[in-house]
Amino acid sequence: MVKLIFYTRQNCHLCEVAKATVRGLQEYNDFEVEIRNVDDHPDWVRVYGDEVPVGIIGDRKVFKYRVKVDQLRRAILAH
Repeated sequence: MVKLIFYTRQNCHLCEVAKATVRGLQEYNDFEVEIRNVDDHPDWVRVYGDEVPVGIIGDRKVFKYRVKVDQLRRAILAH
């Protein structure tokens, strides 16, 4: 099963919008989501702290800041 790693942080409006979009996409596409708060790990803060929300599938960044549904759907289907 395809796994989307979703980097987020608290009090992030864009993150909440992106989560809602991803959850909506899950209703029609079979993929797993692992939500990670970047503030829980110093390495994540360094790499993704200024880019949240960020979505990663495999080793590929599939979205940053905003989720483009068609682009994310294609990335899920490609894996």
